[in-house]
Amino acid sequence: MLVWLKDLQSNWLSWLAVALTLVVSSTSCTLALAMLVASSGTEGDPAGPLGGTVLGMALCVVVLVTLSQMRLIIAEREPVYRSWRMVGMPGWMILAFILGQVAVVSAGAGLLGVLPARSLLAPCVRALHSDGIPMPDIAITGQVVVIAVAVCMSAALVGALPPLRRVFRPRAAAHPAWLLVKFALAAAAIGGTVYACLHIEDPGDLLSAEMGLVILVALFLPWLMPALDQWTRAAGIAGANVRVRRHFSTPHIVPWVLVGGFIVAVGSGLRFASDAGAGGTLSSWQVFVALLGPVFAPSIVGAVLTSLLMRGRIACDIRGLTLAGATPAAWARIQVGEAACLTLTAAGVVCALCLTTLLPLHHLLTPQVSFGQTLVEQLWWPAFAVIFGAMFIALGVVKLALAGFVRAGQQER
Repeated sequence: MLVWLKDLQSNWLSWLAVALTLVVSSTSCTLALAMLVASSGTEGDPAGPLGGTVLGMALCVVVLVTLSQMRLIIAEREPVYRSWRMVGMPGWMILAFILGQVAVVSAGAGLLGVLPARSLLAPCVRALHSDGIPMPDIAITGQVVVIAVAVCMSAALVGALPPLRRVFRPRAAAHPAWLLVKFALAAAAIGGTVYACLHIEDPGDLLSAEMGLVILVALFLPWLMPALDQWTRAAGIAGANVRVRRHFSTPHIVPWVLVGGFIVAVGSGLRFASDAGAGGTLSSWQVFVALLGPVFAPSIVGAVLTSLLMRGRIACDIRGLTLAGATPAAWARIQVGEAACLTLTAAGVVCALCLTTLLPLHHLLTPQVSFGQTLVEQLWWPAFAVIFGAMFIALGVVKLALAGFVRAGQQER
């Protein structure tokens, strides 16, 4: 037990990042489950399909974020786990120690996430009522709490199992041919979806397909990153860090691609269709927050806090710069450069999604107008600037704060 607690304490910052992400994930699942459970057995009630849709999207995000964080936290502690094997600790005990840490942290975070959900439930219901959506009496029952905690624990435990295999087997680098095959498969899947979107005649169906395309791009982005991040070669050391540490770069980018894809790409299409008379009226921003908040919140929190899992990598960077005689401000420039590289990569992917959304709509609704004019007038530029400005500031602040904390600790020693 003493070894278990010491290991948990020595890696407290990484576990804090995982716990906070799971708290937000539990809150999101609780809100969606409350709508779904409240309408069970009720016919013609929109809360059931609505809660099911939100829950399905939230589960996809929670699983993606949790899997990436579990992989990173275990990969960073892999030398410690290997040292346990060298001193004769049985494999089953190592598995019990690690999975016990994951279970305790995820269960505690899942229970804590239920508390803010109780205060957020009433504003969400009021927002949906204001848009004319009839909602039944919704409450957070014991069943909802148990399911939400079980979802968080299951996602964390399942996410911890694949990287644990590497503790008991030698590490092998992926063959370049396998990377090329994965890129080709991802490009074919996304390209086929885009080609299908170009042949859809109904604007509503097209926007629904574009929402699926956003999720598809987010899922396949890890396979596309070896090609997408090659532009960072012009960014020097910061770009090299982004390329070498793709396991960290991808979890930083994917959540913002989801947010930007849904809000900017699909949102621009909705505004365009509404202005052209092909769509209905747009709901208020409170409704979008109530519906998409449970989907976006875990991804954004996970994207920002993933930097906390890079404490060891940042410490190595600062130590290497100091030994190389770099200027005192070099560590800060590199952290800001990495944040800029990640932000520009995510912004480029969202720009591509915007083009694949607006181009088919342009041919359907306003073919007589030049596409350049449509792009300038219909793309939701303020939202684009706010989202990726927030991404750059959030990543830059967290990275600088963490690097400053690590540098101060090295100077004290």
